[in-house]
Amino acid sequence: GRIVRCCGDAAASLALSLCARASQQGSWLGVVGVSHLGISCAVEHGVALERMVFVHPPESSRDWSTTVAAVIDGFDLLIVAVPDSISVSDARRVQARLQARRSVMIIVDTAMLSLPKSSFSNNTHPFHADVVLDSTTKSWSGINNGAGYLQQRQVSIKVSGRRVARMQEHLVTCNY
Repeated sequence: GRIVRCCGDAAASLALSLCARASQQGSWLGVVGVSHLGISCAVEHGVALERMVFVHPPESSRDWSTTVAAVIDGFDLLIVAVPDSISVSDARRVQARLQARRSVMIIVDTAMLSLPKSSFSNNTHPFHADVVLDSTTKSWSGINNGAGYLQQRQVSIKVSGRRVARMQEHLVTCNY
């Protein structure tokens, strides 16, 4: 079981991109509590919709961890938004279940999104991510003189975490 944490303004896109190939090859994807994640966005990133399930967890953190544990039992991949109220002990139980089932959980931080702000910093997050992907959009292109549509996005991705020897930074171009 592994935990990947996606942060920054391209966190949701990054999480979907990480899951696309696995879902196309037969893995099931459970999305827990990430209500802003759209189906059209998933399609654009290549996620197999027939293998994607949205789960809306209860409000309490204890019920959230129980819900996530149940989703881990049935899915290879999870994309989750972690509530601020989750305790370290609940996070450890979820992490133990992930390891036992060999599932991958991708945490989408809400700090840059139009959701209630996450109060977690890198040092206080209850889940210890194996890999942290911090994204920043550098530029968009495609709209000329107010007409057209966005066709390209350049994103800087900083890679760190306990499974990464040293921090790395990559510039990625995404075509739409």
